[in-house]
Amino acid sequence: MGWKRVAALLAAALLAGLLVGCGGPEDDPAGEKDEESVDSTEMSSQENEVGEEEKMAQYKKIKVDTEKTYQTMESFGTSGAWWSQYVGGFTKEVDDSGRSSREAIAELLFDKEKGIGLTCYRFNLGAGSADSKKGKFSDVHRRAQSFETAPGEYDFSKDANAVWFLKKAVELGVEEVVLFCNSPLERLTDNGLAHMTEGGSRVNIQPEKYGEFAVYCMDMAEYFIGEGIPVKFISPINEPQWDWYNGQEGCHYEPDQIAGVYLAFLDELEKRPALEGVKLSGPESGEWGTAVTQKYAQAILGDERLAAHFDTIDNHSYWSDETAKKSFRNWMTVHYPDVKLRTSEWCEMVNGSDVTMDSAVHIAQEIAEDLRILDVVSWQNWVAVAPGGYRDGLIYIDEPSQKYRALKRLWSFGNYSRFIHEGYVRVDIEADTREQEKMLPVAFTGVNGDGEQELVMVFINEGVTAQEFVLTGCEDYKKIACHETSDENDLACVLEGEYDSDSTVVSVPRMSVVTVVLTK
Repeated sequence: MGWKRVAALLAAALLAGLLVGCGGPEDDPAGEKDEESVDSTEMSSQENEVGEEEKMAQYKKIKVDTEKTYQTMESFGTSGAWWSQYVGGFTKEVDDSGRSSREAIAELLFDKEKGIGLTCYRFNLGAGSADSKKGKFSDVHRRAQSFETAPGEYDFSKDANAVWFLKKAVELGVEEVVLFCNSPLERLTDNGLAHMTEGGSRVNIQPEKYGEFAVYCMDMAEYFIGEGIPVKFISPINEPQWDWYNGQEGCHYEPDQIAGVYLAFLDELEKRPALEGVKLSGPESGEWGTAVTQKYAQAILGDERLAAHFDTIDNHSYWSDETAKKSFRNWMTVHYPDVKLRTSEWCEMVNGSDVTMDSAVHIAQEIAEDLRILDVVSWQNWVAVAPGGYRDGLIYIDEPSQKYRALKRLWSFGNYSRFIHEGYVRVDIEADTREQEKMLPVAFTGVNGDGEQELVMVFINEGVTAQEFVLTGCEDYKKIACHETSDENDLACVLEGEYDSDSTVVSVPRMSVVTVVLTK
C-alpha cells in the first residue's frame, strides 16, 4: 500500500476516532450512537476516499508493458586508455578512508555497492610509442607501452600501473575484458610510428604484416587469460575512417582493407584452443549513421567467414544524433537483423571542465538514446579518469597530489550500470505526454542477486520543474526504491518502502536522473 494511500486512511481513521470520542461511552452508556453521528463518520471516510481518487487522477501515467521486449543487456563499461598507466601508480592516501587514491578510484568505478558497478573494462594493447618515444604526441599520457621486447619475446613487468588497474577491476567484479588496439605495433607499421605524419588517408600496415599483428594480440590474450583475466573480445582496429596524424596512437583503414585484418586475426584465433570463446569485435567506427559507417560494417558482415563469427557490431556514438542512429538501426534491421549492436565508446566532445548536472544529464541522455534507438546490448564510456579541461572522464584527478573528484556524470552513469545487470531484458515503457517522453524513459526486467524479480526504470529530467506521475502495468510489484543523482544527491536512495500501483506517485526532481526499482 502506497504512503499516500496509507496517509489518507490514517486520516480517515483518526477523524472517525475523534467523532467517537466526542460521543463516547460516558455520554452514551449503551454504546449506541444516533444515526446522524454514524452517517457523519461514514460520509467523512467516503469523502476522504473520493478525495484521494481525485488527487491520484490528476497525475499523468507512464505505462510499462513487460510482455513487449527488446534487447538483453550484456554490460556497461569504460576504457583504461590514457589514465590507468599513471593513475595505477597513485598509492598515496588522499582522504580519511585509509585507502590509496588508486584503490578509491577503482572502487568508485567497479564496486557494485560503493561505486557504479561497471562490468566491462577495455584494456589498451599499446603500439609501443611510450617505449620508443618516437612520433609527435601533444600529451605524454597518450603514448602507450607494448609488452614486446623482440618479435615473440615479452616482458610482462611493463605497463605495470595499467595492469594493476586491470586486475583490480576484475577483483571488484568486471566480467568482460576487451583487449583493444589503436595502432599495430610500431615495428609493423609502414613508417615505423604509431600514427601517421604525412601521406593523406592511407593505411599504415601492409597485408603481409597482418598475421604478425594477430600473433602478438593472441599471445597477449593467452597470457592474460592465464592470469585469470576474463578476456572476451579482441579489437584490433579503432575508428578506421580517421587519418590519425600525430596526437595519439592510431591507424587509418579503408572499408575494403579491414576484412583482411579481421580474417588474419580469425585465422590465428582459430589455431588457439586456449582462446575458445573469445570473439573479435569491431569495426569501432567513430560514429553511427553515415554511408561510410555502413561500408565498414558491410566489409565484415559481407564476408562469409567473418559473418559467421561476428554476432555483434561495435561502434562509437560520437557526433551521432537521433536521426543518424535510427538510420543505422534501420539499415541493420533490413540487412542483418540478427546482429546485435554495442556502443563501445563515447564521451561528450566539449572543451572545458564540468562538475555539474549539465554533463551528467547529457551522458544519461546518450545512454538512453542508444538503448532505445540502437538496442545496444553494451554501453561503454571513453576514459574513466581524466585531468580536467574536457567533459570526458567520470572522475577528475590532479596528478601531482593524486587527489581525485567523483563527478556527477559518474553517478548518472551509475543510474544505469549499478541496476541494469547482465541478462536484464528491456521492455516497453510509454509516456503520456511530450514532457514525459523527453525524460527518455527506459525499463528493464530481470532477477536480482537475491532471486527477486525486478523492474528497473530510469528517467532523466532536464527541465526546471519536477515531473510527477504514476506507473501502470506494474500491479504485481510490492516494493519500491528510488535512487537519485542531482545537485543534492549522488545516486542516493531517496525513497524505499511498499509500493501500491493505485497510489504511489513517482517524482523526478528538476535537473536529475532517477532510477526506480520495483521488486516483486
